[in-house]
Amino acid sequence: MVASGRETTVPESPSPAEFGFVFSSSRGRADQNPYVDKIREYHPWALPTDEGEELRGEWREALGLEPGAPLLLEIGPGNGFFFREVKQRFPEAGLVGLEIRFKRVWLTARKALNQGLNQFRVVHHHAAHLPRLFAPGELDCVFANHPDPWPKDRHHKHRLLNEHFRTNLATCLADGGEFWLKSDFADYGPLARGLFGTEGWEDIAFSPDLHRGNVPLATQAPKGARFWAADLVTNYEQKHIDMGSRILVGGWRKLA
Repeated sequence: MVASGRETTVPESPSPAEFGFVFSSSRGRADQNPYVDKIREYHPWALPTDEGEELRGEWREALGLEPGAPLLLEIGPGNGFFFREVKQRFPEAGLVGLEIRFKRVWLTARKALNQGLNQFRVVHHHAAHLPRLFAPGELDCVFANHPDPWPKDRHHKHRLLNEHFRTNLATCLADGGEFWLKSDFADYGPLARGLFGTEGWEDIAFSPDLHRGNVPLATQAPKGARFWAADLVTNYEQKHIDMGSRILVGGWRKLA
């Protein structure tokens, strides 16, 4: 994808009520989408919306973790390649995936289980509603790889990156918690830096061209990064690298 070249500004942020609906798996049409029911094949690792919300504040217990073990979240795991790899990189951590497509909930859970992994859950839910899933300070790290760019002006309200998301993220992350973004959409770089270059956050790392612009950043963890995983290349990312796209990466830490 090619950046528009226009100055990027932080968009106005809709609240969950302004989306006009309450996200729920019950909206799925099993007669039209077989994966509405198929996610039950991997229960309890694949969960519908309501069951995910019931674990708010109790994720570590549900995953069989020690009270102080890290809890990680991936927003939009897609086909589950990064999800599987990051769980193997941080075996002591619990991992939750948040996915709005039923098929991808199913695919991610299947890949992780086929790899012999266990302490994870994949929930059918929307990233606009993080506080419905996680208690204040419950998360230690959040990954968002290649969120939908919504490049047209009239669609900017649908973007993941906005002030409402930043507020929710700050609520659900523990002090010192990390947020990591990767994207092939160049405009997300200045947008993210505008959002997180604010009071209460500090930069960990940033590169507009992860794989060509800064080779050490692509191969080793930046100083102070606790949950570095940007060197894990997603299936989607590899396709765009092969097309010559630049991949940006940014990491920010929530301050106490």
